[in-house]
Amino acid sequence: MKAIYASIPNILESRRDEAYFHTIFYLMVSASGVRAHSEILTCKGRIDMIVEFKDKIYIMEFKCNQNSDAAIMQIRSKNYADSYLQKSKTVHLMGINFDTEKRNISDWKHEQF
Repeated sequence: MKAIYASIPNILESRRDEAYFHTIFYLMVSASGVRAHSEILTCKGRIDMIVEFKDKIYIMEFKCNQNSDAAIMQIRSKNYADSYLQKSKTVHLMGINFDTEKRNISDWKHEQF
């Protein structure tokens, strides 16, 4: 993923914000054939992205110029995993931080719920 972000010419960027990085990340995952959903509404907020496999679900939160801990903390504090616990799949939390100056992923963290 880092190589793909690094290969995007800076003149193609209209702005470097979470939506920009989120969109590219979503397109990369979706293009790989994996089942991905973006901007899922919950009663306490909006999950940035869910990636589903046969036996597991990844709940992803993206941040810009913060850190992956802040992303994981948001997933936990807003109980984003709750609606996926009844499925017979392992739930994984992923916090991903983007550095707008470096134009790439700067930090990520994974936790099994």
